[in-house]
Amino acid sequence: MSRGAFAKLPSFWVRHPKHFLTAGEGTVPYIDELGNQVHVDGGLAMLQWSQHKGGATAALLILFALAVISNKAQRKDGLRKDETIAATYPDIHAMVPLSRKLISDGLELLVMVKAITKVRDGRRNLFTLNGVDQNGHWCALPQSHLQDGQAQLRRLGHFIDQLRRPSSLHALKLYMLILHFRDRHTNFASIGYEKIQSYTGLRRNDINTAKNLLISMELLRLVRDDEHARRPSDPHHNRYAVCGLNVS
Repeated sequence: MSRGAFAKLPSFWVRHPKHFLTAGEGTVPYIDELGNQVHVDGGLAMLQWSQHKGGATAALLILFALAVISNKAQRKDGLRKDETIAATYPDIHAMVPLSRKLISDGLELLVMVKAITKVRDGRRNLFTLNGVDQNGHWCALPQSHLQDGQAQLRRLGHFIDQLRRPSSLHALKLYMLILHFRDRHTNFASIGYEKIQSYTGLRRNDINTAKNLLISMELLRLVRDDEHARRPSDPHHNRYAVCGLNVS
């Protein structure tokens, strides 16, 4: 398992999966996977296959790419005063080879869920990774592990090849959620199916399929009781470790 550089990934936008029968302040309507209109406070469940198809999958891939581009710029130029970066479509394509339309659609979805903000500066776009300068609003993305010695995010290539499959979106939503809830002191997230469903909008069977896919791709692994004993008060949820990150 590779270890190395990590990038700061906006993640606070996935929080607060509270559903309401009517619209309330700070909530946004969307159609869930069963065709029901609900209101959600938090963005991850808003990325729906039924509405956005491969554009939602592209959005998460692009977010990972922007985090890596930002980290590289920071390493090159030194500490920046804010979380804003300049990135062109070719810059993003170099990390995740998607069409211009998918990049455009994915960026708009990231703005919609408030993961990023985008402003025009002359002929270039400036992107703000919302919250990466605030404690508790970002998580670590295992950059070196995902690149695996290449310029692209090589380990995510399967999701680009299988962009037209709902299972790719489901797996990336679960991966994003585990990254956000990962405890940096243990390198795993302990989270049950009901909580995953409430944050992602995924069905239980889809969660199982997503979990197995992420494990087979060496992006996640399950933590055994014999390697990290549970306390008597600990719930018996699956514990997901993120491959490529260290305990800190």
